Amino acid sequence: MPPRYSPSRRALHWLSALMILWATFSGFGVLALPPDAPLRLWVEQFNPQATSVFIPLFAWRCLLRWRATDGHDGQRLAHNVHLALYGLTAVVLVTGVLMMAHPVSMFGVFTLPELVYDGAWLARLHQWHHVACMLLALLVTLHLLAVAWHHLNGRRILARML
Repeated sequence: MPPRYSPSRRALHWLSALMILWATFSGFGVLALPPDAPLRLWVEQFNPQATSVFIPLFAWRCLLRWRATDGHDGQRLAHNVHLALYGLTAVVLVTGVLMMAHPVSMFGVFTLPELVYDGAWLARLHQWHHVACMLLALLVTLHLLAVAWHHLNGRRILARML
């Protein structure tokens, strides 16, 4: 079995997993609620704050991955799927920040201003964000299925991340 990942990479992996799963399920889940539902309003206020805090941690994770030589390059499909996961996560985060139509208070500490003011561009960014979120959800699902498939076939690759 290949060596385990560093403690930093493991922690950032699980933090990323939690953040991506939370944002995906809560973000798509609240769309079933009326626009003025208290839970929807809370999620729509909380998610931009939480994902904005996550951005530098995700950048750190990308840096650690880029600097690592952990043998994945020989497994082209896995390597390319992981690159796509990183890339789509970055697209989701960037479009999420750019599509903010109003300033966002960061847990009452400071305010992030909106960066795009043009309504047409905001609509495009919103659309790109939703498409990227759906693609990311698909890739995460494939990733989880691959982990389960490997585990069922006796290759405990998850042990590297525990």
